[in-house]
Amino acid sequence: MHHPTPPRADASRDFDFLAGTWLTRQRRLKARLQGCDDWEAFTAVARVQPLPGGVANFDTLVAEDWRPGWVGMTMRVYNPVTGLWSIYWVTNEGGGIDPATGVLGAPVVGRFDGDEGLFEGEDLLDGRPVRVRFHWRRLGPAAAHWAQSFSADGGRSWEVNWEMAFERLDAEPEALDAWVPAAEIDCQVVELRRYRLHPGQREPLVALFDRAFIEPQEAQGMAVMGQFRDLDAPDRFVWLRGFADMASRAQGLAAFYDGPVWQRHRDAANATMAGSDDVLLLRPAWPGAGLAMRGRRRPAGAVRMALPGVVDLRVLPLHAPASAALLQCCREVVGPCLQRASAEVLGWYVTEAAPNNFPRLPVREGEPVLVGLAAFEDAAAREAFARGGSWEREVLPALAGWLARPAEQHRLVPTARSASRADPAQPCR
Repeated sequence: MHHPTPPRADASRDFDFLAGTWLTRQRRLKARLQGCDDWEAFTAVARVQPLPGGVANFDTLVAEDWRPGWVGMTMRVYNPVTGLWSIYWVTNEGGGIDPATGVLGAPVVGRFDGDEGLFEGEDLLDGRPVRVRFHWRRLGPAAAHWAQSFSADGGRSWEVNWEMAFERLDAEPEALDAWVPAAEIDCQVVELRRYRLHPGQREPLVALFDRAFIEPQEAQGMAVMGQFRDLDAPDRFVWLRGFADMASRAQGLAAFYDGPVWQRHRDAANATMAGSDDVLLLRPAWPGAGLAMRGRRRPAGAVRMALPGVVDLRVLPLHAPASAALLQCCREVVGPCLQRASAEVLGWYVTEAAPNNFPRLPVREGEPVLVGLAAFEDAAAREAFARGGSWEREVLPALAGWLARPAEQHRLVPTARSASRADPAQPCR
């Protein structure tokens, strides 16, 4: 008679090593079980949270550089009778759920033997049955590896089609998401900060920034208005920081940069940056023209609560400080052009003339600019606006006499904890 192997006493803790936040480097076959050798590579952040009861954990996988707004989710459940883990995978696009019945797909089931874990199950690929295998390897406290393989012949041969190399970013798991309010400051002074990063360092900086730098800055009387990945520059991070006035700027920056949070994390943050002095000091172009912070919220954790949209940022260099006629053109020509494309005009800003009162952080002084921000529902809507040509036909001729050189354009995707699109407030007037 066959006697099943009894479960190890500590098998319920097999995935304890995974709790926390990880940077993952991904390789994924574009076609499966077709003899394909065309891989796509991208980075993603995984966050793993134990669930109450000690027999389950939950994670989210966010790959903003690959597919903004997409979230993969894994539930792992331990059976103390069999000593086996069942692993379920779903996505916010419907993956892992039968569209006809709404039932979760079948899990892969297995266990660890030492630092190696094998989990297998049945699935369908384009309507044909396949066997699926997850292979986990624990590589110490700060690294791990996962691979997914498919077999079309009952397990006699396997094709690896997805791999993830895990690098720990934070040893502590994050709380499950809840909404928290952003700082409701009437931002009459705004920094537009554009950082050039070392290759591959944007995801570590985003994870650190969203986890450690938002609330401590807002506790010092500053508003973290929005932070973004640049779709056209994988090594650029853009963010907006707001202040009630210049005096509160000097006080808030001194309190934060001399305080314990920055002292603890500054080496890690600075290590990601190749350049951090591309900073413009701005003010709303007219009363009510700035990005309104009242009523805005952000997720407490780093899982996006809504699709992000795309923010169109344009920095228009000027021959001279913005005139009343130019600002009237913004209201009567540029804003309506964007609104006809179903864009939400978030804010208009011009150069703040006051000198930099926190010289430890340099800014680009003596450069008159007009800065506009508009939000599109998604990248396709932004591209439809660009293809339509209304900016070239209607806006550029109207602005031509004021522009010193062509505008600097950015297509930005808010990070998961950005207040800029997490809970939209009223557009500027």
